[in-house]
Amino acid sequence: MPAPGAVVERGKPVYAVDEHPVPLLYGSTPLYRDLSADMDGQDVRVVEDNLAALGYTGFTVDDHYTSGTADAVRKWQRDLGIPDTGILGPGRAVVAPGARRVAAVAAVPGRAAAGPVLTWTGTERTVAVDLNVQYEDLVQIGTTATVKLPDGTTAEARVTDIGTAASAPPGAGNGRPAEGTSARPQDATLPVVLAVPQQDRLGRFQAAPVEVTLVAETRSNVLAVPINALVALREGGYAIEVVGTGPPGSPGDYRPVTPGMFVNGRVEVSGPDIAQGLAVVVPR
Repeated sequence: MPAPGAVVERGKPVYAVDEHPVPLLYGSTPLYRDLSADMDGQDVRVVEDNLAALGYTGFTVDDHYTSGTADAVRKWQRDLGIPDTGILGPGRAVVAPGARRVAAVAAVPGRAAAGPVLTWTGTERTVAVDLNVQYEDLVQIGTTATVKLPDGTTAEARVTDIGTAASAPPGAGNGRPAEGTSARPQDATLPVVLAVPQQDRLGRFQAAPVEVTLVAETRSNVLAVPINALVALREGGYAIEVVGTGPPGSPGDYRPVTPGMFVNGRVEVSGPDIAQGLAVVVPR
């Protein structure tokens, strides 16, 4: 059996039965019958695709299992150290969409090869987020994010999947929160999956709690001031107080502004008399 965490690639053994390796083939059609000369089907193409990718020749990659295909299978079987029958069927190879990472091993060496053998996943690590439903409108496929790992390093990510079924908070199903909780409808979450293109940025972590910062909206080349610099005007709207040019403590003038995005204690502002470099009064 392989060890948990091992990555199995095309042609490599997934496990061994009676000391005969059972290799991995890439494809979407499993081996469901014994393949021999003059048979046709998508399972034939899977075998020939993989034989060609592994460097074997003497056949044409198509849906027809020829004597040339059988000869290539015999050569492959000899290289694997198993009986070279030229016939390939269920239990002699495992078919998966691509390389697989072993998540957990269920079978035990020495016992009968029956029942679940192992569980596996794709080799690309992803990030799963339980997104509060109140932020659903801020996220869409392709939204970018920054993932902070337990060691403090970061990796860029993007949203690849957003679930459609919300998970209720504990106790919400019966209309009462569980004891010791204060479940509210807005606490419900949607599953969101993010891909990390630069997998090496994830280091050696295979599973870990991470902090995800989603970028729902951005602004560039704008002016910003601390949020508490905004002054609500009696007639409506907002202004900022510009530091006066008179003696220390003399009042400045108020200039109307249009607020924009709020983030990290700052707010985007714009207005006809607002320019970079203005000294703004910020209450303590």
